[in-house]
Amino acid sequence: MNLEQLVCLTNEMVATIEELDGYLFLDRFNEGPARLREKVLTHATTEEAQSWLNIVLIDQSLSQIVGDDWSLDDPAVKQILSSIEKAWGYQIEARFPQVKFFISRIFDPEYGDVGLKLTNVSNAET
Repeated sequence: MNLEQLVCLTNEMVATIEELDGYLFLDRFNEGPARLREKVLTHATTEEAQSWLNIVLIDQSLSQIVGDDWSLDDPAVKQILSSIEKAWGYQIEARFPQVKFFISRIFDPEYGDVGLKLTNVSNAET
């Protein structure tokens, strides 16, 4: 493991979250609201944009840091996801207390994907 690999995972954990037109978006690469808005406009709807832009998969980061010696059912993976959820949740609650949100976990054994997805509650229900 090197520090650059750890920085990638840490950036995903503490990504800045922006609100655009009532929707929350992860700014994982610190591009700012203007660049996020450009990305949103490449999708058919803001809901679709949120659905795709707010998926964060950490399986590749985990493999780079610890090698391939981990599994989806490892309790440490769930602890890492929990830490990211807390970081996002605390930021949203502090910056956007009026916004209701949902963070779902992604576990796909077929492809080995593990991660999180952030949506507004009203969007998560549709």
